Formats: sequence, structure tokens, C-alpha cells
Amino acid sequence: MFDGVIFDMDGLMVDTESIMQREVKKILQKMGYPPDENIILRLIGLTDRRTKEVLKEAFGEQFDYDLFLKLLLEKKEIAFYEEEIGIKKGLMELVNYLKKENIKNIVATGSVRKHMDFILKKAGILDDFPFSVCGDEVERGKPFPDIFLKAAEKLKLPPERCLILEDSQNGIIAAKNAGMPVIFIKDLVTPEKQYMEYVYAECSDLSEVIRYLK
Repeated sequence: MFDGVIFDMDGLMVDTESIMQREVKKILQKMGYPPDENIILRLIGLTDRRTKEVLKEAFGEQFDYDLFLKLLLEKKEIAFYEEEIGIKKGLMELVNYLKKENIKNIVATGSVRKHMDFILKKAGILDDFPFSVCGDEVERGKPFPDIFLKAAEKLKLPPERCLILEDSQNGIIAAKNAGMPVIFIKDLVTPEKQYMEYVYAECSDLSEVIRYLK
């Protein structure tokens, strides 16, 4: 049914979103801004450029995004270096199935390549994903479709022959905008009802995706 599977990374493949949510909250407090849970959750799945837009919309044009990004990158490197990065339930079962069936896979993440490589290497799965598209390689991040369309292009497959796996509302909207089927696997938040209508299916973990590939 599908010739390729496109994986989001944070919160979908690896358990990093909870770490980042915690660190963003600390940074906003340090900068004198309220650590609004709704705003922090809106940042899930976004590129650095889109994160800047959301934070300036929330806190005003005076928001020092350069300082925020500097602190975030420092915190990211420390947290990811010191803390264990666990892989999500069912990931290896799905990856092994894809290998067995010769179905291509690719990572499409809003994270920059440096961080993607570090995270996947630390989690011990970098070699399982030979193809990837990162947030610093596309002009527009999710909810725009650019990263998914580029992923299909890298796999040399028509977009409709690729299945996207996502855990965020922004990712679901990006998939819809790309005209590509998407399966939702919940991590921290459930998208609004109107966006859940876009999904091809909903799974409780990655191993359940296999039934949609047969």
C-alpha cells in the first residue's frame, strides 16, 4: 500500500519532547516571561524560524529570541548529553518490519541536523535511518508541507505513496497541506478535533502502524 514511511523524530521516535518542554519552561521563567503551558505546547514540532514567530506573537516583538535560542541550545546539549534518550514503544519492531518488506524510511524533523545526528546516535538508531530532512534544510517548517514534500523527493517516491507518522498537531496539518496520509501516535498532546479528522489512522504505539502497511 505504501512504498515509504516518513518519521517525525521528537516525541515520535525518541522521548525528547518532555525534556524540551521542561527546559523551555525554565528559560522563559529566567527571561521574566510566564511559562504558559499552552504556548509551550504550541512549539512542538516547529523549526527555529517558526518558533521565533510564535514566541514573538505571544510575548511581543521585544522578545529576545536570540537570547532564548542561545539558552535553549545550551540547555539542549547539556540535557541530551547527561540524560538517557529512550526510544518510543514499538519503534524497532516497525523499523525491522520495514527492512524486511523493503519499505523505505526517512526522518523528517524540525530539529537541526547536528542535534538530530546526536540524538539518534545516542539512542543507538542513527544507522537505521539512512535518509533524513532537517529543519535547517527547508525554508518553511511545519505546519507548511515543505519538509514532507522534500522527504518524498529524497526517497524518490510520489507523495501519495508515503505514509507520515506524527505526534503533533503541526505535523498533522503539514501532512494535510502536503496531500499525504498521516497516522497519529500520541505523545504529550492530542490535536484539536477538527485536525484529527485529517488523520488516516490513530495508533497507541509505533508497532500498530504495521497493520496499515500490509
